[in-house]
Amino acid sequence: MATPDSGPPPEDVIITLRPAAGGASTIEIDRLRDGSYRATHRAGLGSLELCRTEDLERLLRQLNEAMLTGSQSSYVAAVRNLHALELSRSA
Repeated sequence: MATPDSGPPPEDVIITLRPAAGGASTIEIDRLRDGSYRATHRAGLGSLELCRTEDLERLLRQLNEAMLTGSQSSYVAAVRNLHALELSRSA
């Protein structure tokens, strides 16, 4: 499971999403030196790494689908589900 403030700082931010209009939380996707992508949830002063994946398109599609539902918890859950799938594939 990802821990708060885990991993290096963003290296190559590709996109920052603000799922709720006027909300303070964001999802940031950046590319790491190893070529993988990382999704990080940022709210206030804290951050939580949600997943790392090689499949940027799948990550963006899951986030898009979750954001269409309109709830903050749904997009965080969608990215965590992707993280669980990535872990099961690498095992």
